[in-house]
Amino acid sequence: MVHSTIFSFPLKVYMGKGKLWLMSFGCLIFIAIGGWFFAEYLNGNLILAYGIVGICCVMLFGACLVYFIRKLFDRSPALVIDYDGILDNSSYLATGLVRWENIQQIELYQLAGQKMIGIQLKEPEAYLESQRGLKRQLIKINQGMVQAPINIAQSALRMPLAQIYEEMMMRWHSYQGSRLS
Repeated sequence: MVHSTIFSFPLKVYMGKGKLWLMSFGCLIFIAIGGWFFAEYLNGNLILAYGIVGICCVMLFGACLVYFIRKLFDRSPALVIDYDGILDNSSYLATGLVRWENIQQIELYQLAGQKMIGIQLKEPEAYLESQRGLKRQLIKINQGMVQAPINIAQSALRMPLAQIYEEMMMRWHSYQGSRLS
């Protein structure tokens, strides 16, 4: 049985801390700009639209900053690819464990110049129903932009996405072959 011997060791991919620091710094810049817009609106120097944009910037990039700082101190892998499937912990929309038997297709694509791995599920509705709150709404919005309900971005991963994709494909095909044996 090829699946249980060749790929018995999990592939663990960690977040690149340098990229997380850079994204955190970017968030701080946008928080400062948003704060400045709002302060200038309160002083009467800008119209209401700028005040609203300022508050939105502070809230959105503040939430992103909190997430990035949490990830900076998180020592767990962002992705684990093993015998059971793909354990995704790479973003706020991370799915947790996606078992090989639930995967219909895995594809590598580009969106707005960023490489992504899209994972099509056999039952995407069941996956969406299992999500709650804001995460569920963001996944719905995401599905409007791309075909796959599960997407893994290169953004802060240490390993090149093409290499991760190849590893996923080998293990997924190995799983499919072991089911036929």
